Amino acid sequence: MSKVMVSVLCLLVLSQEVYAREFSGEVEDLFRRGKIDSALAASQAFVVAFPDSAEAHGYLGTMYTEVGRLEDALAAFDRVTQLNPSQVDGYRNLALLQAKVGKVDEAIETLTRGVGATAESPALILERALIKGNAGQIEAAKADFERAIKKAPKTLDAYHGLAMLWTASGDFDRALESIDRGLAIAPGNPELLVNRGGVLHSQGQIPGAFTAYRAALDSAPEDAKVYRAFGFMAAEVGSLVVAEAAWSESVRLNPSDLEVRNALGQLYISKGDGKRALAQLEAIVAEEPRAALTRHKLGFLYRSKGEPARSKQEFRACIQIEPGWTEPYKSLAMLHVEEGYLDSALAVYNAALGVDSTDATIHNNVGYVYSMAKKWTDAKRAYANALLFTSDAEMLRDVQKNLSIIEAIEAGKVQVRHIVVRTEAKARELLSQLNGGSDFVELARAHSIDASAKEGGNLGFFEKGDLQPDFEAAAFSLEVGDLSDVILTPVGYHIIQRTN
Repeated sequence: MSKVMVSVLCLLVLSQEVYAREFSGEVEDLFRRGKIDSALAASQAFVVAFPDSAEAHGYLGTMYTEVGRLEDALAAFDRVTQLNPSQVDGYRNLALLQAKVGKVDEAIETLTRGVGATAESPALILERALIKGNAGQIEAAKADFERAIKKAPKTLDAYHGLAMLWTASGDFDRALESIDRGLAIAPGNPELLVNRGGVLHSQGQIPGAFTAYRAALDSAPEDAKVYRAFGFMAAEVGSLVVAEAAWSESVRLNPSDLEVRNALGQLYISKGDGKRALAQLEAIVAEEPRAALTRHKLGFLYRSKGEPARSKQEFRACIQIEPGWTEPYKSLAMLHVEEGYLDSALAVYNAALGVDSTDATIHNNVGYVYSMAKKWTDAKRAYANALLFTSDAEMLRDVQKNLSIIEAIEAGKVQVRHIVVRTEAKARELLSQLNGGSDFVELARAHSIDASAKEGGNLGFFEKGDLQPDFEAAAFSLEVGDLSDVILTPVGYHIIQRTN
């Protein structure tokens, strides 16, 4: 062959390589920019232009996977293994997708084929071990992990896998032995040390677990994953101070870890630290605006801070994001109740019943709102629905009590509580304390000489003619929540409060 011909052939090969690189560059650029459909079209064009290119079929398989065309993806990845039998990634991608769609036996067969075609690639042996382990083929998985270690002793994931299998079977000593073998190869490896801490934690050796996690931190003081794992372990054993410190450092190193932010927010809520809880939950919502559960928690935090407008905003956002979730409806309605907007509360509760007409809690709450509005017939109908849809003993008891109260009110009865003492001076002193905001029930229990003291002074319902005339006259003249002046009866000096 002439030198000219060789040069021409070289130029052709080089131009084809450049052309192929242009295709791959285009696919990757479109994918990075989130233009998945365009990336798929570019991959398809790549295959048309280079039908025997394993790289082209690999891109095509990846794009098919992204758009959910899994059978087409399987065919593309299978083609990669045919075009380039020695390429490890082709077998791995095909097997992982096969396992994902439930074709576990085929995935294992693909990896076995790949192991034979790639001079026993440790990566493929490891992948096969993982799939076997997930499929419950425990002994076969252990054998593959050991085989991967024998082929490549620095394959640390194999030691992790072995340890997890031994831990799952309850053999903690063998699990620790597997991890220590890995640490002998890679002393101070933070992932192995974290796993050692996890195994010791599972074994109930908490001090040893703490030691392992702290050793991991010493080895990788800037690794957010280590702090993350340490925080969850510490929280699980009740060491919340340690958990807080670990999670705070994890968030500093990896601000986008929303699970840790959520855990930290919950911890602050449990401590009553609303300000720092808000900071974490607001950061989550800024990153993930559709995090309905987090927004619901935010609504309660704003409510506790006395910011009802922001609280309602969060509850409404939850309803828009998850219209089939009834809790935000209940929370929003209760805010309306607290503000005295009973019609608004009923409108929200009715919307919630449109989502779930069998929710006994909503029917119970509707009954409560109608009771506040003194619409007794509507209240009784709502309470009857609550009884129909609940089997909860506490709710059954409460609803039946509320129905009894309504019946008593409709019969013209009133409910009061009182404090009775022996001297007018003492009664005047207690009335002054009540007008100053003291708790009626506590004062009744501490000072009343009546048998009702242990019930906070509650006398239940009565109608005219049931009690001493002066006491009755004062009770019936009161509005709900009002306090009487000091009333003298043969029993002593009373302070009365109407409660129904």
